Amino acid sequence: MKRVLTLLLSSILGLLLFGIVISDVRFVGLVTISEAELLPLVKNYLGVELKDEAIQDIAKQIFDTGYFSSLEPKLVASEGRFVLQIVVQENPIVRDWKINLEGAEIVKATELASAVTLEKNKALSMVKVKESLSAMKKMFEDAGYFLVELSGDFKDSVYVFNVVPYALWDIYFEGETEGLDISQVRNQIKISTLKDFYTTPAFLRFLIKDIKRCYPTVSDISSVFSTLANYVYFGKETSVDFEKIEIPNVSEKAVVMKVKVVQPKFVPEEGKVYEKIEFSGNNLIGSEQLRKVVSVSEYRLVRNPDVLRSMQAIIDLYKQNGYPMCHVVPVDEDETLRFNIVEKYVANVEFKGFDRTKIYVVEDLVTFRSGEPLTEKDFYDTTSALNRTQFFDGVAVYPVGTPENRDVTVVVEVKEKDKKFTLSGGISWSPVKDRPWYEGFFGELSFSTMNPFGYGQTFSTTLKLGFESRLVQFDYSIRKPFQIPATLGALFSYEWTDGTQVLKVGGNASTLRFSGHAFGGGVTYENRMYSDFKENTLILSGNYSYDTRSDPIFPARGQYIYLGVDKAGLFDFLADRDYWKFRLDARIFVPVWNDQLVSAFRFFTSAVLFEQYENPGTTPETILFYGIDSVRGMDGGKAKAGILASGELRYNLKSQTLPMYALVFVDVGGTGETLSQPTLSLTAGPELDVAIPLLGVLGFGVAYNFNGQWTWDNFKPFFRFGAAF
Repeated sequence: MKRVLTLLLSSILGLLLFGIVISDVRFVGLVTISEAELLPLVKNYLGVELKDEAIQDIAKQIFDTGYFSSLEPKLVASEGRFVLQIVVQENPIVRDWKINLEGAEIVKATELASAVTLEKNKALSMVKVKESLSAMKKMFEDAGYFLVELSGDFKDSVYVFNVVPYALWDIYFEGETEGLDISQVRNQIKISTLKDFYTTPAFLRFLIKDIKRCYPTVSDISSVFSTLANYVYFGKETSVDFEKIEIPNVSEKAVVMKVKVVQPKFVPEEGKVYEKIEFSGNNLIGSEQLRKVVSVSEYRLVRNPDVLRSMQAIIDLYKQNGYPMCHVVPVDEDETLRFNIVEKYVANVEFKGFDRTKIYVVEDLVTFRSGEPLTEKDFYDTTSALNRTQFFDGVAVYPVGTPENRDVTVVVEVKEKDKKFTLSGGISWSPVKDRPWYEGFFGELSFSTMNPFGYGQTFSTTLKLGFESRLVQFDYSIRKPFQIPATLGALFSYEWTDGTQVLKVGGNASTLRFSGHAFGGGVTYENRMYSDFKENTLILSGNYSYDTRSDPIFPARGQYIYLGVDKAGLFDFLADRDYWKFRLDARIFVPVWNDQLVSAFRFFTSAVLFEQYENPGTTPETILFYGIDSVRGMDGGKAKAGILASGELRYNLKSQTLPMYALVFVDVGGTGETLSQPTLSLTAGPELDVAIPLLGVLGFGVAYNFNGQWTWDNFKPFFRFGAAF
């Protein structure tokens, strides 16, 4: 819309040359805009001497509000005073506005609407339109999206904001692709595409795909560039472009990412014959081993694709041996072709994002050491160890350096938890025969706050619900207090039934985990009060654990082993109950496909052994088998011994907003008086696990009990809350 700004003051032009004083400003032609909105723009000009430039400035400020298609200022003399009269013509009135969003709602329409400053039932302001479009653009940018077109259209008194995000259809490679295994590179690029979405069968799309993931973010494209950087075929002149594309029968707007490959050149185009092939800089892998993987040899014609294949083979060999970021530079030395290898070594470690957590609390979990080679294992060990503390919402460990420099700075960056409170433990439900449905709940619930002050403390309150007993327990632990290389803890618990009260007070300590290993021990005093007698017992405990899981909740890889032993009754005056109790828990997680499909196996057993009691009327020691420590679909309860073997195949439903896993399982196990005579059950079925912030894992499933009788009654629905193995 073209606006006209005119200034017709010829009758008093002379006065303006010498300056005048304006006593008032009046507006003519206002319809939807009030004078009160405009007067603040001109109040500083009243009562002061003005010249022509000031009059023009007043007119410009009013015109720049964007409400007017034309504006004409006039000076009117009245009773020895000058009044500035501004005649305006407003833009058309906006009766309504709406947002036309084409494609997936990657930014919520309600959020976009909150960015609109255009006012209804007022003159159209292009300034407000630009403000609104700019605010919408920033919302997309803040969310990481950059392939978005924003425009506007005014028709029939309605202003339409057109918002068009573009999805990524596919990635194409063109240019100098000789020797480049495009399929291999494409498989290494972990980015969702619209092509993959629509070629997935419709019945699988809902479970395993999310169309919103097909809209790339800056982070997604950065990961693509990181993948390309692992291949020597992409020289510095390689360029990337996005091109719009129309796909028949696909409603979403889409682009293709075109990678124009320009390969680096190291030898003449016609090739060259070398008398020697040598290697330098290789301290981690011997020259003879390198010679076996390169595609060049002495006294044979060497072309540029041969050099590139050799460089890539060297890099791949280093990666296979766990050494990332290796850089290879071919050097043409007359009759010798030398591959100069830049191996990477840790120069130092930097910490970022530790706004609350004191670095010394977790510093031992960082396995990188200055002067040592950079290894993939250190990245995995450090990331998984920091994740297992559950102190942070996010952990990123990444290298910073240049290809030509052997020294690398490792950055450990975390995102501190906004929510410091969590619920954990395990509650399960299964049908209970001949009893009310609500009596099918049993297990424990722990309310914890982890690392609230940044010193590695954990405060937790545990409530345990059994069929016949109730328990409340308070625990406290702190990691590396006063920088002592240990974790110290204390507990207090109170359990009661109709005829018994049990009070426990204890302390414990464990070593810091080294290469996954940790040892711990503790002492607990137990006081049991019955109606006619009481018992005093001292319990000494010890344990060993090994943990390399990638994540404490839903690990994709790693192992976990825990072996704990309790000995009750060490001294005569604290030996009213004398027994041994042990617990063995072994788990292994193996990725089947891209860390998204994972097989998980677990063996668990626990038992009370060699028990003796001073008082015949005492309650014998038992173990509560429930939740993840019981066969799914079967009743949990107390017993002296139990055993369980489980196998799962888990699929990460990344299409969902919350972490969600669909799985099939097989459980076999049971409980009894001894491990040699358990009552075994075999169940199998599907399960859906959802990880909910603050609540832990909710599991819903159906277990079929293979008891030899094929009936509908063998299908046992179950519910678990708190944890998954």
